[in-house]
Amino acid sequence: MDKKELRRQMILRRDNLTEKEREIKSQLIMEKILDWDAFQKAQKILSYCSFRSEVNTEEINQRILEEGKELYLPKTYPKRHEMKFYRVMDIHDLVCGYQGIPEPREGKALFESDDTGTEEGVVMLMPGVAYDRMGNRLGYGGGYYDRYLAKHEEKIEITCMLAFDVQQAEKIETKSCDIRPRRIITDRR
Repeated sequence: MDKKELRRQMILRRDNLTEKEREIKSQLIMEKILDWDAFQKAQKILSYCSFRSEVNTEEINQRILEEGKELYLPKTYPKRHEMKFYRVMDIHDLVCGYQGIPEPREGKALFESDDTGTEEGVVMLMPGVAYDRMGNRLGYGGGYYDRYLAKHEEKIEITCMLAFDVQQAEKIETKSCDIRPRRIITDRR
């Protein structure tokens, strides 16, 4: 099955979860994240704002702020096929961005990775359409996370995809430019 068809089928699976099911499963995922050692030790979290039927990250992002951690959310620049992570101090300070996804305003503190070497205490939470048992991730096809990580991966201690268990695929074909998350957290595992 090609990636386009797999993407379509997996989004349909996710969309077929009821709102209540997504709420319960998102809560289970959030609890796993909050209990996760790497998250507890992290000082900076690069997260995202959930879109459509993705794992709901609104409460996760709020908890990051409440725990005194630095929260960075992506702003997408589609003409340049690029995204940058800006620090967010208040979830209510976001604006409608690319494809209607809430984004931080420009001019906020940018997550920088000009230095060399992994910065301890930095965790990235990332969305995705599907994953497989080998830990491969299928995104939306824009390559935004792969390009970002190709430039900045050395500054991020661990990357973690959030997904519902129903998003597991048999196998995802990958290319050399695809960067696999180091961890996948679902409602079941």
